[in-house]
Amino acid sequence: MHQEVVEFIGKNAAVDPVHHLSYGSGPKGSPRLRHALASFLNSNFQPREPVRQEDILVLPGVTSVIDSLAWSICNEGEGIIVPQPFYMGFAVDIPTRARAVIVPALFQSLEGYKGFDDVFDPGMNVKALEEALRGAEEKGTKVRAVLLTNPHNPLGRCYASALETPAEAIKEIASFCGRHKLHLISDEIYANSVFEKPQAPGPVPFTSVLSLDLADRIDSQLVHVAYGASKDFCANGLRLGMLHTRNQGLLAAVAGTSMLAWPPYMIQEMWAKMLEDEDYTQNFLATNKQRLAEQYAFATQFLDEHGIPYYRNSNAGMFIWVDLRRYLTGKKEVESLLLHRLTVPEKEEYQRREMEMGDRFFANGVGIALGTNFSTEELGWFRLTFSVSREALEIGLQRMLQTLRQVE
Repeated sequence: MHQEVVEFIGKNAAVDPVHHLSYGSGPKGSPRLRHALASFLNSNFQPREPVRQEDILVLPGVTSVIDSLAWSICNEGEGIIVPQPFYMGFAVDIPTRARAVIVPALFQSLEGYKGFDDVFDPGMNVKALEEALRGAEEKGTKVRAVLLTNPHNPLGRCYASALETPAEAIKEIASFCGRHKLHLISDEIYANSVFEKPQAPGPVPFTSVLSLDLADRIDSQLVHVAYGASKDFCANGLRLGMLHTRNQGLLAAVAGTSMLAWPPYMIQEMWAKMLEDEDYTQNFLATNKQRLAEQYAFATQFLDEHGIPYYRNSNAGMFIWVDLRRYLTGKKEVESLLLHRLTVPEKEEYQRREMEMGDRFFANGVGIALGTNFSTEELGWFRLTFSVSREALEIGLQRMLQTLRQVE
């Protein structure tokens, strides 16, 4: 989709000396973009209450949104609960400036845990969050918030336990936050990258926290949404993100920190022009979803043909959670080892083997992200990104297979 973005910018780029070469309207963001974002959210996120541009702040990427929220919500040493596995960038966004800490919500040790589907189960989420909170309090860590990525990164699935109850997990998480007076941060950067799978029609749909009636569960002042242009609009390099919150005090605090860095107004208004052209935007998003579906189908067919397992319930994002645990074990170990427990007591050894496998991939000219980078509880999982050209994907998959054959 990069070519489509390049063509749009080429046709629409223009410099307004008054707004683009001055300080514009300040660090809260371009009024034009905030208005366009409000309209876009109202059309695509089905909010229960209309989104107002006054509740939106523009920042240089969702990384900056998470960083600014951590800085504004947490004192040094205070915590944000994040369910595992989680996006590797949070390990930078949360502690670097705010000096806050990530409190992992663990699932594998919970009674009844069966696999990654439980990460999206309402009851298992409550158990995991309560355990994380209790463990943090025992260590003297004050927890301030829960951070979700919906759709999930790296699992590539929306928060739902089933098609008929798509929002129950989010509702239960909101109730947990409400009971404990915690902020709920929903990173929805992949909201419009949910695609159909021919082999499994009717994917679990995306449900924004904005669309839910949470009045009896959590104070609306504690609910915040992050979104950006990086994923759905295939433009990581533009560095455009937004925070939506009805908490005007928090919005003012974040706006104060955004004085240190905000996206150029010319770039902001380029995204605004795209969003204002509703026909273009809807066609762009639909085309992107179709291409994601095609690339996912191609990659998973390759994995199936070569007996490489992966988490099969993904239908969002641009990656596949690939199971390479058996390649971390020697031939003598493989029959005696419980593969779903590549953790203790040999965790350090398996971490070393995982890193060694990552080095082998790199040496063979293919980049696949290590599960350790996503704080996965089970070693041996890797995140394979398929949103590249078909030629690059074919070459990358062949090089991955070549590497695995060397390891066996």
